[in-house]
Amino acid sequence: MLFPLRRKARPAGGTRTAAAALAVFALAFGGLTACSSSGSSSSNNASASGPLTVWIRGSGDSLKAYQKIFAAFTAQTGIKVNPFMTLTDFETKLSAAASAHRLPDVVLDDAAQLGSFETQGIIQPIDRSTITGSDQIVSTAWKSAVDLTGATYAVPFSAQANLLFIRKDWLDKLHLPVPTTWAQVEADAKAFTNNDPDGDGKNDTYGIDVPGSTTRGYISWWWSSMLWQAGGDYVKSDGNGKYTATLDSPAAVNAASEFETLACTDKVTQPGMLNDDSTAANKAFQTGVAGMYLTGPYAFATMDATAVKGKYVVVAPPAGPASAETLAEGTDAYLMADAKTDEAKKLLSFMISPQAQTLGMTAVPTATVVRLPINKNVDAASLHKGDPRWTLAQQVYQAAGHYEYDSLPNWTALRQETSNELNAMIADCSNPSSAMSALNGKFQSLLAQQGVAG
Repeated sequence: MLFPLRRKARPAGGTRTAAAALAVFALAFGGLTACSSSGSSSSNNASASGPLTVWIRGSGDSLKAYQKIFAAFTAQTGIKVNPFMTLTDFETKLSAAASAHRLPDVVLDDAAQLGSFETQGIIQPIDRSTITGSDQIVSTAWKSAVDLTGATYAVPFSAQANLLFIRKDWLDKLHLPVPTTWAQVEADAKAFTNNDPDGDGKNDTYGIDVPGSTTRGYISWWWSSMLWQAGGDYVKSDGNGKYTATLDSPAAVNAASEFETLACTDKVTQPGMLNDDSTAANKAFQTGVAGMYLTGPYAFATMDATAVKGKYVVVAPPAGPASAETLAEGTDAYLMADAKTDEAKKLLSFMISPQAQTLGMTAVPTATVVRLPINKNVDAASLHKGDPRWTLAQQVYQAAGHYEYDSLPNWTALRQETSNELNAMIADCSNPSSAMSALNGKFQSLLAQQGVAG
């Protein structure tokens, strides 16, 4: 069962909002937007000259890693790249650029944005045969790049699936097994909470670390693994691109009940978890507040830079009643509507190559923009000096990784609704069956608004 992480901003709501955002954006980044597309059709831009403009949702040292990749691409092809990266209001800025006919050529963003981008009409479909090396991409990764009809609208660049981080020193002190089932997770969580695993004589530790904020849907990401492990799902396909909400199924209610038990009955989640985003959840694990945390392999470097290094182990997510599936996520490369198509496809081809995938994992150790390689010829463990954690990460991703419904027209809105309901359920310790029934109705209404209800 358990615990995902990390997240996404929302697309802009309307013309006035987009225009205001663009005005601010243009003042700050006017030089960059001048290099982006002019707003003419993609066919007219297919062989346009000038640098490629690439926008990236990210922060910190990630830009340095991307610059290494782009420099290698330029050295190979002679095509220059002008990157722009931000984590703040990224999709709002992108909507503003679309309104002003100033879209970049390529966007690197979360796979969860695919349905929203397609609905807005700001990305192009991609013929895989025109992307050199597309046959080298692992089949699981392509699931993040197709729409409801099976058409490809992105090229995968990075992937990941969540693993369970657990304090090995706490397990040893309390003579507990590494958990492999929900029941063992609950038992270990109770012991971590009640039996002073750090030996300081204080009642100040907790079993499970939950990023439970509604911001960017954190709590829904956390709970999604639990939902699938229980045998439930958000929706079921009715065929022809239509879906019916299934969040009131017995399996979904079981997943909600398990969460409610951990938080309300057992009280094994960290204090304030309903307000905690990923940064706060990271800190709770790093500082010994909580002993189990489900997150992606990108957190290896984060944790190893703190006092918790050497005190934790990483294991496959414990199995629920139905499976051991865990949330899979990724970064996709989107070919924008007004792109310089020929040059942009060369960049997409390069970014999935072993050279670029290797650079994305190793060029800047503090920013592994490629978490797990999507190229089947690149081995993560080998690139990380034989670290077995990366071997496990690859195995879990390929065997148990489960993507969200990124291809729905606005999956972010559906995820947000789930987050709101789950957060309220735990805050009030309310009846899980009633909460799931209410959520299912809201989900079905949103599907209808998006034109995909069965």
